[in-house]
Amino acid sequence: MAISTVSICNRALDLLGADPITSLEDGSKAANLCQRNFEPSADSVLRLYPWNAALRRARLPALSEAPAWGYLYQYQLPQGPEPAFCLRLLEIDNGSDYRVEGRRILADYAAPLDILYIGRVTDTATFDPLLAEAVAAKLAVHLAGNLTESGSRIDAARGYLRDILGQAKAIDAQEGGAASLVVDAWLQARG
Repeated sequence: MAISTVSICNRALDLLGADPITSLEDGSKAANLCQRNFEPSADSVLRLYPWNAALRRARLPALSEAPAWGYLYQYQLPQGPEPAFCLRLLEIDNGSDYRVEGRRILADYAAPLDILYIGRVTDTATFDPLLAEAVAAKLAVHLAGNLTESGSRIDAARGYLRDILGQAKAIDAQEGGAASLVVDAWLQARG
């Protein structure tokens, strides 16, 4: 079965014990909440971990305006439509002395600047099954307060998300990535 936005939303609803939806426009409370919360949930999960489906490479030209101080050059982070929009910078080729400020990279490296980053992914058909499951768990956390009065369901969804991210890290290490896992503050606070 192909991974779709609706299938991910229904997985989130399953985690909460809520009724499934037929589409994001079916008019139900659950569909409206899924429609409103899907993209922020997906972006958040993509930013947490360097999923293969979201890895992008770019060669950036230097901006004409130099930083006020501290670095020689600045570069605009990719901000076009999918897949170009940068959610998180992972690496600068052959460099470690840089800083991200707003939507710009400050560095002493001359152009072009080769980067590896996490890009926004809106085509859910390209999601890895673990990525889809992680988005469903994050979405369940967002939906839980509106669809259930059970605090234990929210905690269960958070715990499940932690488990999925741990599995992703282990599998990534087997595929040669062994990248560091960054977990946002709300997830750590619930640990």
